[in-house]
Amino acid sequence: MPANFVLLLAIGLALVSSSAGAQAPCDAAALNGRYVFTGRGFIEAVQPGIQRMHYGVFVFDGAGKLTGKQSSSRGGKIGREKLEGSYTPDADCTGTLTLGGILAGQRHWDFYLTEDRKRGHIIRMDEGNMAVRSFER
Repeated sequence: MPANFVLLLAIGLALVSSSAGAQAPCDAAALNGRYVFTGRGFIEAVQPGIQRMHYGVFVFDGAGKLTGKQSSSRGGKIGREKLEGSYTPDADCTGTLTLGGILAGQRHWDFYLTEDRKRGHIIRMDEGNMAVRSFER
């Protein structure tokens, strides 16, 4: 085989393999299925210095809605809550998430999804609150 043909073949194969591994921009379908999570935080305005721990599951429907449940300890006070909410991803796999079902009211979060879409992180965006959670398939 001529050297130019071999070189063109190698370049073509490299381009095909790199584009096959590339992810499409994120949309609601990027989060679909069951993810387990762990998290911690504080709500300084309500209970200064009281640590909160959470473990649970999010189930994303691939269309912008989520359900789930969590077990939590808030300074030693145990709770089990059902979760419901919505999420809106941006093309770069970041976005916003709103959770209800946790005590009273809704909680607002920003999320960051990994490139492989198997893991993500959220941070609470309500004033006076400090909380993070990590989730994975």
